[in-house]
Parts: sequence; C-alpha cells; structure tokens
Amino acid sequence: MTDVRPEPCLFEPDLSADERLSASVERLLRNDYDPSEVIARTVTDPWPGDLAGRLLLSLSRFARAGLPTRARAEELNAGLLDALEARGYLGEPLGEVIDEQQVACHGWVVSGLLQYFYVTGDVRSRTAALRVIDELVVPALLKTEYPWSAVRSTDAGGPSGTSVEEVDGWTLSTDVWCVLLTLNGLVPAALETRRADLASMINDFVEKAASLDVVSAGAQLHAVLAACRNFGDWAQATGHPRAAAVAESLYRDYVRAGRTLNHATFNWFGRADSWTEPCAIVDSLGAATALYQLTGDESFRRDATRIARNGLEYAERADGSFGLDSIATPESPTLRALTHDAHWCCTMRGALGLLEARETSARLEESVFVISDLYPGWHWITTEAGEWQIAQRVSLWSPASITLETVSAPLGASPLSVEISIEDSAAAIQLEPFPGSSAAMAWSFPITTEHIDGITLSRRGPVLEVLVETPPGPRVASLASVTGAHGADGPESVNLASPPLQE
Repeated sequence: MTDVRPEPCLFEPDLSADERLSASVERLLRNDYDPSEVIARTVTDPWPGDLAGRLLLSLSRFARAGLPTRARAEELNAGLLDALEARGYLGEPLGEVIDEQQVACHGWVVSGLLQYFYVTGDVRSRTAALRVIDELVVPALLKTEYPWSAVRSTDAGGPSGTSVEEVDGWTLSTDVWCVLLTLNGLVPAALETRRADLASMINDFVEKAASLDVVSAGAQLHAVLAACRNFGDWAQATGHPRAAAVAESLYRDYVRAGRTLNHATFNWFGRADSWTEPCAIVDSLGAATALYQLTGDESFRRDATRIARNGLEYAERADGSFGLDSIATPESPTLRALTHDAHWCCTMRGALGLLEARETSARLEESVFVISDLYPGWHWITTEAGEWQIAQRVSLWSPASITLETVSAPLGASPLSVEISIEDSAAAIQLEPFPGSSAAMAWSFPITTEHIDGITLSRRGPVLEVLVETPPGPRVASLASVTGAHGADGPESVNLASPPLQE
C-alpha cells in the first residue's frame, strides 16, 4: 500500500543529512499540532476527523521509518479513540441527508488508525478503524446513490472545501467528487479484513470511475488522483486488471489536463486560475509508483522522480510546511507562492510524500538492487542468501554521487549488484558482502531541453533548471534547491520557461 504499509520499513532516512525531511518532522511536532488541540479542532470541523486522521497517518508512517514521532502518535491515537467512542465516527449522526465531506474525510481516520495499528500492534486502533467503516462509511454508501452527474459550479471553492448544495440525498462539496477519498479507508480495510462486501464496494468505485469524464466535470485532482492511487494499490494487491486499467486511464487524464510544468497539480481540472495542491502531488507520486510496479513502464518511474524533485520539493517551505503555489502553464510559466502553510491538510500530507519518495527510491529487482533517486539513509535488503544492511550517502549535485557501505551481510553471500538508474543516466557497481566494504561513484547529469507548446524547459537530470527572481537580479538555479519560502527569505518568483543552459 502506498499510504498504509503493514510490512516493516526497508529504508530508514538519515535525518542528520536530509534537511527537507528533518524540517518536515520538526513541523509536525510543533505546538499547533499538539494532539489535544488537534482533537478539539477535528471534532467540530466541517471535515470532522480529517485533521486527526491525516496527522496520525503521517506520524505513524514516520515512526515506522525510525523517526522521532512515536510518542506524539501515541498521544494523538489515544485522543482519537476517546473521540470515536460515542458513536464510532465524528460529526453529526448519519441521517437522511449524507454529508459528502464527512464520509470522505473518514477515509483518513481509517487509514491513520490502521497504520498506527501496524506500527504498534494496538488492536484497539484496528477495531476503531473497522467500526468507522461499519458505522459510517458502509451505511452512507449503501443508503442512496451518490449524484455523480450533478452539475457543479466551475468557479466555486477555496483551498479548503465547503459544503454548498443538497442533491439527491447528499450534501455536496466544492471539492468536486471528494467522496472518492473514502477509498483511502476502504482499500486498506478491505486488504486487512479480506471482506467481500468491502471488495465489492471498491470494485463498484472502479466501474463508476471508468465512466466519468473527470476533465469536463472539473473534478478535484486530489480526489481523482487518490482514486487512481488506490486503484493501483488494489490492483497490485489483488491482481484486479480492471482496477489497473482505470488507474492508468485516470493518470493519463491528469498528465494531459491537470499537471503543471513543474509536475505539480491543478486543484481542479480546467482551473488554471486556482492553485497547486500538495495533497494531490503526493497522490500523483503514489499513483506513478504503483503504475510503474504494475506495468514496468519506465515513464512512470521517471514521472515519480520528477514529481518528487520538482512538484513536491518546491511546495515545501523552509520551515517544513507545505503550501499552495500558482499554477505554471505554457501560457503563464511562472511560479509564485499563494499560501505559505496549508496546515489543515497539505503540511501533513506533504510530509508523507517526502517519506514515500525516499521509501520507493530503491528496490530489489530479481537479484539486482536498483536505485532510482538519491536520498541519505540505510537500506534493508532481503536476498536469497539473507538480509543485507547498507548505508547510503549521496549528493544530487556538484556532481551527483553515491557511496554505499555494507553494514552487515549474509555469510557466504556473493557481491550485491547495484544499478543506479536516474533519467537517462545509468551505471552499475558491485558491493562486497563484508562489513565496512564500500563502493562509490560520481557523475554529472547532462542538461536536456523539452519543448512544450512553444516554450522550452531545461532539465539537469530529473530537476528543472530555472530563473529565480531575487535582488539584485535573476539567477539560474535548480528547482530542487529552491523551496517555496518566498518573500524576504527567498525568491519572489520562479520562471520555468528558460533558454537552454550551458554546462
């Protein structure tokens, strides 16, 4: 699973050498995410449970990776269990009219509780997660059919969705089709329990999504890409070919009509006047990773790296928050910050995206360990001979380099074959199975250009080279080195349409 991972973590980041992840950890532990305050806010919010569910999910995933968030997760989990005790879910009692936002955001409550269960073994959290499914999600989805064909306004809505109208027994949100976020809970719950009724609901979502025109409807990218990611996860876990095909179709819709020049996302299809959405950027990363694993198509692996290094990294601020930016298109190829800290959703979701990029940056393919992006930390690799532990030190620039060191290896193992494959740069090295053995290499990414609708993008490896407006004048920079911390401490704007740059 992209979001909820029951298995042990196979990559532990090195916070001392990873500034972005370290800043994100510190941000999640700040006072405004104090568990008691989060619970007090989440039970009265128009998105009841959303804040606590998202935060518990990220804190638990960080703890799973050996990062210092477990104590905070334990406190938040306890508060959430208490809040859920009365009726099994948060918000108003389920009545004749179903609140789309209430049902949607409980997908995060389920996923947060299940991830906490997988990290700690606390069965109370598993029980609470499945009670949310049985007391709210299943009854709501069975009560009356969701009005997919309802016409929505093409210019309504703010950064946080709002319930605006009642149609056919549902109160609908400006986050168009956010009911799809229910899959964030349905899919991990179905995989945990193997329940046929939940599998049937997921398959119903797959068939409905296959019939939707997400572009013409102006659907929210976060909702659509969450469905795409979950369908990809479902297909990986169950072998469901229809889910895989629909996931790929939704991803193609995003590529052609919802992706910005820097591999971020529109908030809604067709709304270049809106803003980027880091929550959706994370979903696109997860979807690309799942589709690569399903299809073996290298374009998905390339997309995942570009999404992480351009869309996600630019959205992170210097203090570890994640914010909203202008949408960079060929008609308006300039990035500017619009909101510094989307603390109600994207700061928590972006944190998980950083971790996801690191955890999926390497994998064992048959007997070859393939590295597709460079992050500092430690790998645990299980081969036929047994388990390896490998320390990894890296630099993406000046030049790109990687050093691998054997921490431990199986007795009598053969050398480990390692392939570094990033964009069009590929190389192979071998690591000896003796503690203290190391292998290293360095290389320079060539600058490439890409022409899109009359403009030119310059890229060094996976990362855009851009013009940054800072006093006393513009300078060339890598987008990976520019956070979204604009204003006095950073660039006012970033121009993605650059002339070809020379080495």
